[in-house]
Amino acid sequence: MLLTACYPARLGLRRLVVLDHLVVHTADVDGPASLHPQEESRTAELLVRRGLVSAGLSLMGTKQLIIRYATPDGFRFEAGEEAGSFVDLLRSEYTSKLKERAAWLAAVIVPLADDEIDALVKDRMDRWATEFQSDYGVST
Repeated sequence: MLLTACYPARLGLRRLVVLDHLVVHTADVDGPASLHPQEESRTAELLVRRGLVSAGLSLMGTKQLIIRYATPDGFRFEAGEEAGSFVDLLRSEYTSKLKERAAWLAAVIVPLADDEIDALVKDRMDRWATEFQSDYGVST
């Protein structure tokens, strides 16, 4: 869904992991209401996503839903020819909201440079850690 919303952009795994997290937590980056609740474990959630996104890309590649390109900076991924048709088949209320948020990310976050996205994520992770420490009386 993210690659379809971002087409024809070719995105690396690192950026896709961040976008996969943000698509359900858009309010964290001043976007539409988040689809998932705010949890203290958002930092850990972001770290766990890499393996899941990588496995998902592998599976989608076997169905020609994505195209993988080797570049000097590593692999980049682009929505395949059938990706749009597949995404159009997803019609639940949740997937409609997910599509809206993916489009918002494609317009607002994807155009940012890698260092800008890194700074944005670091700022949010620092904020989440501070909120967690405050909520649970943890001191550093």
